[in-house]
Amino acid sequence: PEDQGPEQTVLKSVMEHRHGGQPRASLDLWVQQAQGVAFGAVAGARDAVERTVMAASATKPSEAIPFVASCTTSIFVHSAVVKGCQALSCTALRVSCATPIVSTVMGGAAVALGSVAAGSASRALQQPLSEPRGRARDRPFLARAWEAVVSESSAQDAALDAAVGLAFFVALGGRVRSVLPSDVRFPGANARSSMPAVGAAYATKFQRSELLRMLRTQGCHHCGRKSGAVIADHMPPNHFVERSKQARNGGLKWVLAKMRFSGSVQQRFYPQCRGCSQKQAVAVKKNKKVLVMHGGSWKPHHLAGSFVMFRTWSAANQGNVAANAAAAGDWVASQAQSLL
Repeated sequence: PEDQGPEQTVLKSVMEHRHGGQPRASLDLWVQQAQGVAFGAVAGARDAVERTVMAASATKPSEAIPFVASCTTSIFVHSAVVKGCQALSCTALRVSCATPIVSTVMGGAAVALGSVAAGSASRALQQPLSEPRGRARDRPFLARAWEAVVSESSAQDAALDAAVGLAFFVALGGRVRSVLPSDVRFPGANARSSMPAVGAAYATKFQRSELLRMLRTQGCHHCGRKSGAVIADHMPPNHFVERSKQARNGGLKWVLAKMRFSGSVQQRFYPQCRGCSQKQAVAVKKNKKVLVMHGGSWKPHHLAGSFVMFRTWSAANQGNVAANAAAAGDWVASQAQSLL
């Protein structure tokens, strides 16, 4: 069809290549269409930046509230979806940020899904949800919001939202694999700062003071907690290093183990909270996977959802945003009253 997006064309080309047809021509077409999707992602990111500058310069004080409401909604939706994916990975899928390759794929998919949700929420918020459309008055606010999400979002919009969200998430310092939970046997999702460790020896007083500073500013490398005493966590753990000395020619299993520690078994100290240290002691001894959720403080890449919103924002719809915000407030108030 004429309205077919680039991602559908790529999929069609791949299917033609797999099922025979003209292999060489199909492969060439697939490469061309893949390049088109990549160029579209770059163009979408550039468009988001331009819209950001234009929106910031053209927004009047009276227009700031709808703009901020839409931006806040997109950030919240993006963060909620990413956090939900982390919880799903921790409880059901059992995949951590230390899993080679799979963690990057799943983390990227989580950020992309959050970006699509943020863009869809932004477009829906700019539609007249508070106005009756047919039987809209008889339906709950959430039902009208979901209808707007479905009707205002296309496959091409979803692809561009995902590309823009991923691009800004990475550009603002985010690591897609760190979206997933931490396995306490390996460096955690929050593992950024560390210092060299001298074998299995305990940390010196100076090292402990530096690790305490890292804990207060960046949090535990597994869960992100910043309070409490600091534990100088050996990574890789001493138990793992002792076993590795006996299995340096262990084939594929040894290679995969090294990949979890960035290709090296040279030990380093990471800041760790007491709770994660206690879980780690049991997990390392039994060589059992123990996953922990992580939070921590605000980071710049949490704003990735707002850049997706900038791509969809139109000042002409600010009245709808204000009305929808009021309708959402009324809905929350009614739900609170029904619970009480």
